[in-house]
Amino acid sequence: MEYTIDALKVNERKEAHEYLKEVFSFPEYYGKNLDALFDCLGEMRIDRITIINSEKGENYFYSVLDVINDLGIETVME
Repeated sequence: MEYTIDALKVNERKEAHEYLKEVFSFPEYYGKNLDALFDCLGEMRIDRITIINSEKGENYFYSVLDVINDLGIETVME
């Protein structure tokens, strides 16, 4: 599967996890932290994640991007 996330919506921790939960359809018990993100993404079959507004990513966005990269998921920056 392919997903698109907006870097502008991933710059603040709390808002990022609410947004990511929605984008990836995570279960209600999603822990809303980087470890939970790693676990949930790791259980999914993801072919690629396109990141829009990547040049406007800051702060927490880079932590989320590290998780995606650690999982070896292909990313396309737009």
